[in-house]
Amino acid sequence: MKQPALYAAAAVFAGVSLAHWVRYFMGWEITVGAAVVPLSLSLWAGIIAAGLAAWMTAAAR
Repeated sequence: MKQPALYAAAAVFAGVSLAHWVRYFMGWEITVGAAVVPLSLSLWAGIIAAGLAAWMTAAAR
């Protein structure tokens, strides 16, 4: 492995992205205090985390 820290970061971002996508497609509701976190937030967070995972993987190569 050339850059193990970058691959580790990519794995973390991929896991976070997967969690957001699962929440989005399953329609799970998250409530923080009295506020409901919208599903669209998970959509965008999943896209951003996937992009960061791809970026970390590309940077490691």
